[in-house]
Amino acid sequence: MSNGMIYKFSSLGNWLKHHFLEKKLNTRFGWILLTLLGLIMTYGIVLVDSAIGPFVVVSILVVLLLILVMRFPYFGFYFLIGYSSITTTIDRLITSSVSAGVLDEVLIYLVLFSVLLKNTRKKITDHRFWSNPITLGILILFGYYLIELFNPAMLGTLGWLSFFNRQLSYFVFYFITYCLLDSRERILYFVRFMIVLTTLLALYACKQQWFGYAGFELRWIGTGGGLTLLLQAGMLRKFSVFSDPATSGILFASISVLCIVLFVRTDKKKERIWLGIATVFNLLAYSYSGTRTATLMIVVGIALYCLSTLYEKRTAIFLLFSVSSLVVLLVMPHQNSITNRIRSAFLGTKDESAAVRDFNRHQVQPYIQDHPIGGGIYTCGFEGPKYNHGHYLEYLQPDSGYMKTVAEQGAVGLALLLLFYFIVMWYGYRRFFSAKDPEIQNYYIALLIMMFTLMAAQYSQMAITQCPVILYFHTAMIIFIKLADSDKPAQTIPIITNQN
Repeated sequence: MSNGMIYKFSSLGNWLKHHFLEKKLNTRFGWILLTLLGLIMTYGIVLVDSAIGPFVVVSILVVLLLILVMRFPYFGFYFLIGYSSITTTIDRLITSSVSAGVLDEVLIYLVLFSVLLKNTRKKITDHRFWSNPITLGILILFGYYLIELFNPAMLGTLGWLSFFNRQLSYFVFYFITYCLLDSRERILYFVRFMIVLTTLLALYACKQQWFGYAGFELRWIGTGGGLTLLLQAGMLRKFSVFSDPATSGILFASISVLCIVLFVRTDKKKERIWLGIATVFNLLAYSYSGTRTATLMIVVGIALYCLSTLYEKRTAIFLLFSVSSLVVLLVMPHQNSITNRIRSAFLGTKDESAAVRDFNRHQVQPYIQDHPIGGGIYTCGFEGPKYNHGHYLEYLQPDSGYMKTVAEQGAVGLALLLLFYFIVMWYGYRRFFSAKDPEIQNYYIALLIMMFTLMAAQYSQMAITQCPVILYFHTAMIIFIKLADSDKPAQTIPIITNQN
C-alpha cells in the first residue's frame, strides 16, 4: 500500500473519530446526517413499508457497534462473549432463516482486525504462542482435521468445511485472547467477568423456576415432544437462555466448581462474599436444569481438587463438609422433584433415552472398529442428515462428545483429542505447583478443576462445543500460559556473614 493511500485512510479515521467518538455527532455534519436519517425513516414508514423504521434503527446500531469494536478491541472481546451466550434466545424472539449465531464468527474476525490495527507498530505475540505445548497440540489437531478432508467414507466436503471453519474461528479467538490478556489485572478481570456473566444467566434460570417461562419460551417449547423432553421425573427442566437444559446445567456446574474452589482458598472477606453469592445462584440454576451429568461434574471436580491439595489442612475440612453434605442429600427423608433428580445420578437409574443411547453405541461399534479414522466429519448427530445424507452414521445420535469424535474421526482422532486434553491438564498442573504467589495458585487450581469437569462431562454430553463454554475453555488455556508471567519470584534468604 502506498504512503498516499495510508495517509488517506489515516485522515478518514481521524475524521470519523472526531465526529462520531469525540463530538458524538454534535457537529454540523452530525445534525445534517441525523436530519436526513429522520426524513428517510418518515418517508419509508409512510410510503413504503412500516418495517423501514426498525430496519434503519437496527442498521444504525450495527454501524455503531462496528465502530466500537474497531475502536475498542477489549469492548469487542467482551461483547462477543456476552452476545454468544444469548444467540439462542435471540433466535426464539426473532424468527428468521439466518441464525443469530452467525454473527459470532463475524465478531471474532472483527475483533481480530481491531487487535491487528491497534498493534501495527509493536510485536503482538512472542515466540511462546507458537512454541508452547498447548498451541502445538491445537496445531496437531488441525493437521488431523486436514487429513479428514480426504476420508473416503465421507460423502461430501461441505460438512467438513463448516466444521473446519468453526474450528479456525475458535483458534482466532484463542489468538485474540493471547494478545488481549497481557497482564495479571486483565487476566483476573476476565475470570471475574466470566463468573459475573454466568451468574446473571443463572439468575435468569432461577427466574424461570420461580416465576415460570416467558411467553415466547412457552411458544418455542410447544405442547408435544418439546414439553415431553423437558418434563422429567416430575420437574419441568429449565434452560436459562440456552438451547437445552443440558447445556445450561453443564455451564452452571463448571462455574459453580470454579467459585467453590476460589471461595475455599481465598483469604479476602469481600471476595468470599461475592463468590459465595455466585456459588449459590449457579448451584440453584444447575439443579433446576435437572442435568445429571452436571451433578457428577461437581462431584468429580471436588474429588480432584481434594486429591490435588491433600497436603493442605483446609482441604481436609472441606472434604469432610462435602462428604457430609452429599450424605445428607442422599438420605434425608423429605425430597422433592429437584433433589430426586440429583439423587438419581448416584442410584444408577437410567431413563429410556439413556438406554437408547447405549443401544446405539453398541450398534456402531463394529463400524468404528473397521474405520480407524472414522466415518468423516459431520456424518452423525444432527449434522449427519444435513451434510452426509445416506451415510451409515447419518442417524446416529452420539450425545457424548467422545462418542461423536470416535465415530467421525475414528480411534486415531479420539486418541489425539485425549492427548491434547492431557497436555492442557499437565501444563496447568505444572504451572500450579511451580507458582509462588498464593493468588496465582488459587486461580490455576480453580481453572484446572473447571476444565477437568468439562472434560469429564464430554463422556455423556456435548459439553465443550456450545458458547460460551467453548470460549471459556480457550481462554482458560491462555491463562495457563500467561498468568505465570505475573508470579512473584522466589524469595531468597540473605546470607549473613560474620564481619569480625
